[in-house]
Amino acid sequence: MTALVPAGRLPANSEGAANSFTGVAAKLRQLQAAADALQEHAKLLQNRMSRNARAASALMDLCGAAGVAASHTGRIADVSSAFGRVAGGGARIASVTDSMGTAAGNVVTQHRTEYGGINAASTSSPVIQAKPGFYRAT
Repeated sequence: MTALVPAGRLPANSEGAANSFTGVAAKLRQLQAAADALQEHAKLLQNRMSRNARAASALMDLCGAAGVAASHTGRIADVSSAFGRVAGGGARIASVTDSMGTAAGNVVTQHRTEYGGINAASTSSPVIQAKPGFYRAT
């Protein structure tokens, strides 16, 4: 993850190839892949916590049938409830990361649509193009 930089103090690598058309497109695809991976992990977490909540609930029922002290059964119920809350959080994270992945995909498409023609024209031209940032407004 990159650090925040105060205005007016750009890091040395903020210009050039890293911010070229293909560089930005690659960063956007990485963002989309990261969102997709996070969504997958969130769904796995949700599924695992749901299974754990069901297992704790079944254990609570078995303990109740076996006559285990109510304080122990109550603690098992608390654990089952906590697993359920974590599963719900995993579902919310999966939903947010799905939106992030979709938004990143849309940005990739918009970037390609807006700047793809410019990139194609500049890379096919035999004329040397100005480096990124050359035409910066002062």
